[in-house]
Amino acid sequence: MDELRIINFLDAFITNALSVLIPLLLVSRGADVVEIGFIVSMSPVIFVVSRSIFAAMSDQVGVRRFFILNGAMNVVSIMIYMVASSPLTFSVGKMFEGVRNGTIWAVNRTAVMIKRGKGNAAEEMSKVQAIRTASAAMGIVAVGALLQGHSFEVTLLFFMLLGFVLLGASFLVEGRRKAKVKFGKIFEQLDFRSKSDFLKRTSLVLILQSVATTVPLTLILPLFLNEMGYDYWLIGLVVAAYYLVSAVVAFFLSKKGEIYVFVCMWVGAFLFLFGAAAVPFLQGVWVIPFILLMGIGDGTSVPVWEILIFNSVRSKKDVSSDIALLHTPPNLSNAVGLILGGVLVKSVGYWSVFLLCGVLFALFSYFSTKLLREAMYFE
Repeated sequence: MDELRIINFLDAFITNALSVLIPLLLVSRGADVVEIGFIVSMSPVIFVVSRSIFAAMSDQVGVRRFFILNGAMNVVSIMIYMVASSPLTFSVGKMFEGVRNGTIWAVNRTAVMIKRGKGNAAEEMSKVQAIRTASAAMGIVAVGALLQGHSFEVTLLFFMLLGFVLLGASFLVEGRRKAKVKFGKIFEQLDFRSKSDFLKRTSLVLILQSVATTVPLTLILPLFLNEMGYDYWLIGLVVAAYYLVSAVVAFFLSKKGEIYVFVCMWVGAFLFLFGAAAVPFLQGVWVIPFILLMGIGDGTSVPVWEILIFNSVRSKKDVSSDIALLHTPPNLSNAVGLILGGVLVKSVGYWSVFLLCGVLFALFSYFSTKLLREAMYFE
């Protein structure tokens, strides 16, 4: 599993660093929150399309080449940001980011299942997610530190060079050519109508957690802290701390049984909702503890997310395709959420977005518990 963990560490380091860096860069160029929301929303839309196609292809030809493509797309997207001078160019960069994310997540869980077997995949993937979350924290700290003493261009150059390291590491993934791509089969694999009712309902439930966490981390928190007057290094430190506490909680729960995990998730739902409701009404350093409460709550949902996914695809033939379809509604909803988040901040205020995300997270806890009971996890 070492090569997969290395790749996920590097990918998460770069990906989450850019998720903070690009909104701040756009603010420095005079873009408002609505415009930023539209630009950032490009990535999840392209992600959904590319991931679904790549997942169906990987079920036919294997996983290795998609990890390599992920490394290449990391470099290309950053190159675009380095020369971007208009919202349109930044949107193109976000589209390439969407392709980059689509490549790795088309095959990430499948590669884990191949290595560990379906019975141990959920536990291992929870650990991988914890590694990614810890790496995300480090990447965001690096952004804050670099921006404090260097320009946006120098910071982007650093992450582009790191992208070349990721590209090299991706060649370590073992794989063999399984077959030629049959494009007719791709449409058959991606036919949502042929999937089980349980998979479809799981996909809808995942929307709640995905929007509740993606909108604050990708758009609202960096802009909110910037508007409060936080320096770049402190913004990076606060968002990194969110990721770090989330990673610690997720890693701890990855070793526990399902019943324990779901009890903890209900505690986490309360903490996330409480933190989200409080943050927009606080000032100065007082917002930090409540942002960390959100991070703790987020961490409790990570193993639940993985349990739901792997329970939905057990005994399935086209695992990558089914996992991609599971994530299609959540990621399309992320795009809508990012656009609406920007609109709500401008028309109502930050409090409305924070509160809405807290409520969505609590609803995820309720409906995911119902799904797991249905799947006989609580016998």
